[in-house]
Amino acid sequence: MENFAAIDFETANEQRTSVCSVGVVIVRDGEIVDNYYSLIRPEPEYYTYWNTRVHGLTLADTACAPVFPTVWQEIAPRIED
Repeated sequence: MENFAAIDFETANEQRTSVCSVGVVIVRDGEIVDNYYSLIRPEPEYYTYWNTRVHGLTLADTACAPVFPTVWQEIAPRIED
């Protein structure tokens, strides 16, 4: 694999919609050509103890962050093609 996008999501709680951060790395011809990271305000907006233990993020970290659809608008053009 020489061309791919690696995407990593963290969630705030047990809900799949509770994305609270995302990291993206774009590789072309075997070289990293772009990367992106953003905090995201999770939906529903609460954190469970165990999720916070995994990634260290809390409600205070994402209180002013954009929601996932807004962040996805920045990611989508990076992973096209």
